[in-house]
Amino acid sequence: MNAEYRAICFMRLFRPGSVAQTTPLTGINRYPAIFSACRDYFRNEKVEKDIRILSFGCSTGEEVLTLRDYFPDAEIVGAEINRNSLRICQKLIVDKKIAFIYSKKRNIARFGPYDAVFCMAVLQRTPNFVMSEGITDLGKIYPFQKFEKQVNELDRHINSGGLFVITYAQYMFKDANASHKYKALGYKQNVIMPAFDKNSRLKSQKSEQDVIYVKTE
Repeated sequence: MNAEYRAICFMRLFRPGSVAQTTPLTGINRYPAIFSACRDYFRNEKVEKDIRILSFGCSTGEEVLTLRDYFPDAEIVGAEINRNSLRICQKLIVDKKIAFIYSKKRNIARFGPYDAVFCMAVLQRTPNFVMSEGITDLGKIYPFQKFEKQVNELDRHINSGGLFVITYAQYMFKDANASHKYKALGYKQNVIMPAFDKNSRLKSQKSEQDVIYVKTE
């Protein structure tokens, strides 16, 4: 049993209520257009202070390293629930304005609030299995209530005027109660994966979704 498999088993056994995506798949600069649009937003808003960013579900740290390229002066926090992935993060050579933390409410709150939260391909569960098996009801695998609970928790730590960036989720951000506090920035992405409604029932196999939201209150 390798370290990654043990870490996934630990998450499923001891923190089932906090886990969404369990695989550590990631990469450098996976979403260049999204990262560029977020960088341009802060430039256009003429934000003078150093911003603070949360990479929620940072896996083995590639997203955090990428964000440093786009936001050279930002404080960046990578939060990860997979302890094996977190150990890999903590061995990376990074500057003093980057921190990697175990993903739990207390730690995320301690390092916040944030001017941007990136939640990229995290709020989903076994997407390849769901697609290949043609699953039309996600309720037993990853119910909408779990998605909404996580959205609400992250929303509490986002400053007014800050960004909430969500992509490759199995539910629509606009269906969550917290969405009334946000407006879409206008960047849309074609997402080829099943999307489900508030009743955890299949809505579409692919969709054009807003990805970047600005908190207005």
